[in-house]
Amino acid sequence: MPWTTETTVRMRDTDAAGVIFFPRLLEMAHDAYERLLDHLGVSLAADLAGDGPIAPIGRCEADYRRPMRLGDRITVEVSVKREGTSSFALRYVFRDEAGEEVARALTVHVAMDRATGRAAPLTDAMKRGLAALREME
Repeated sequence: MPWTTETTVRMRDTDAAGVIFFPRLLEMAHDAYERLLDHLGVSLAADLAGDGPIAPIGRCEADYRRPMRLGDRITVEVSVKREGTSSFALRYVFRDEAGEEVARALTVHVAMDRATGRAAPLTDAMKRGLAALREME
């Protein structure tokens, strides 16, 4: 089973039609990613303050299956979709309280050398984090 976390659709997340405003799904995915890092004991603040490679998002996508409305309790499932030598992709599945899939998202993170801005190999710490996430699945 993938690693999971929960969230609630807030007023700030909705548009004039009363459903989730499309970019908010990616914000929810990133919030889940940050919670996952906390769960794995990874300090995002320390990593960003260091001088080693970082792994910003190079690509993202979202698919909306059903409306998400104000007050909806949502479970976010996070899993590894792919791991390469210098990048990894995470899949996010959003489910409502009945367990029905309401949305999906994907983020592709690219390991990058801070000085050059070029792709770099995944660090051992990144590989360990991905392995730990796969073990939770």
